Amino acid sequence: MYVGVCRFSFVVVHSHSLKEKRSAVRRLRDRVQQRFQVGLVEVGGQDTWQRADLAFSVLTGTRDAAEAAVAGVLAFTAAQGAGEVTAARHEVLAFGDDWFAAATPWEKPAAGAAAAEEDWIPASWRDEESRG
Repeated sequence: MYVGVCRFSFVVVHSHSLKEKRSAVRRLRDRVQQRFQVGLVEVGGQDTWQRADLAFSVLTGTRDAAEAAVAGVLAFTAAQGAGEVTAARHEVLAFGDDWFAAATPWEKPAAGAAAAEEDWIPASWRDEESRG
């Protein structure tokens, strides 16, 4: 299993306000998610009106596929015309059978413990889940 992680700076040259930049980033994020099923997250530059630091990750079965996926997302982002990719850094990490060998047996939490861990979930969501 290989995890590709990428962070890049994206400059929205035509933006003259935070609202314009956020709109451009939102459109880009939606297009990337639709095309690649990858979550694109703004991790820096939230208070600047032309630059956004964005990040995403991919999970694949081979190193080459992870490299290709990262390159594909970056190329697609650059081709959208919403802005410019000015800097990028990515890394591909391997998690093989030796990593999984240290796995511990998973035990289902006791009923009381599970309820305590789910206190943050709104009641309406729990109701939907029980109906669904």
